[in-house]
Amino acid sequence: MSLSQLLTDSQLGVWLDHWSISSRDSILDTAADWSVTKTVLHGGRQEGVDCILVNNGRLQFSVIPTRGFLVWEAKLGPMRLGWDSPVREVVHPHYVTLTENGGFGWLDGFGELVSRCGLESIGAPCTDSGVLLPLHGRINYLPASRVTVEVVADPTPTIRLRGEVVETRMFGARLRLTAEIETQIGSNEFILRDTIANEGGADREFQYLYHANFGPPILEAGARLVVAAVKVAPRDKRAAERLAEWDQYTGPSQPGYTEEVYYITPQASENGQVDTLLHSADKSRGVSVSYNSRELAYLTLWKNEAPLANGYVTGIEPATSLPNPRPFERQAGRVPKLRPGENYRSAITVRALGTQNEVEEIERRIRTIRQDPPEIQAQPVLG
Repeated sequence: MSLSQLLTDSQLGVWLDHWSISSRDSILDTAADWSVTKTVLHGGRQEGVDCILVNNGRLQFSVIPTRGFLVWEAKLGPMRLGWDSPVREVVHPHYVTLTENGGFGWLDGFGELVSRCGLESIGAPCTDSGVLLPLHGRINYLPASRVTVEVVADPTPTIRLRGEVVETRMFGARLRLTAEIETQIGSNEFILRDTIANEGGADREFQYLYHANFGPPILEAGARLVVAAVKVAPRDKRAAERLAEWDQYTGPSQPGYTEEVYYITPQASENGQVDTLLHSADKSRGVSVSYNSRELAYLTLWKNEAPLANGYVTGIEPATSLPNPRPFERQAGRVPKLRPGENYRSAITVRALGTQNEVEEIERRIRTIRQDPPEIQAQPVLG
């Protein structure tokens, strides 16, 4: 058996404020106690935000159609994936002006587990050909125009959410993101599968980045990032100061700490697979982010070991380019284009690791790809 439910369609005038389905509805022949619930958040700056809660019987996570189909947080038993941002509410786009504060308005609602950044730009705020491009682009604050839920039995019992988000303007680009998030019943992972389509009549540049953010309990003093890195480069002088510890975490710092950003060139497997692993000090818990380098050629590590109250967090960020200002990336030949009617596809898998055996299994896989230390570039990319 299978089920497909339309939750939102702006063209048809469809919007369900509440909807749910669960293992009690006998859609899937499985012993797992799973459920999908669509609700609306109320109060404060999250008033009117749509939220879809998914429980696959082992892993729980929440998806926000109102905010570019992002993943807000996840839990594997008592272990949370996510972080404690100073922004505690799921802020509605009505309360965010992306061009505010010199283009850093994106940060006014930043608190999620996985953001999608793009579609026209992904980097620091800048002016390009007379247009102000805000931090990380606009897609993270655009609501989905169409949302569906699928529950399928074959070949494996799976819950799949799909949202369509259109980034367009008159005399500008028309790019459509079809965002899918799926999880198998009883698994410890979810997969984001996305398609970007150029629906305009001219070639268009695009950029795309997954901003996967993690804090305690995985992130702590002694935590470590494991990746088969061929080369590591600091973004700026600040990152160059801590270059020797680029993959290590020392715990929350005192006030005055400044973020660090590193650009990593990973070695992929023969089929292009790249695995990254963030594990706790004792390796009792961790999280992996996996993707294909043929789709996402660049990897950025963001370290923000600020005081807990200021947002102690790290970000693992595979992307189509580096998150520098778009003119800088264009000059380096790292801004791709889509022809009219052309599509770009990418995917990442986020896997929660609740035991030391699971952590060490991923670590062995990464060490098999490359055991040598990376080349360290001392010169900052941005000078």
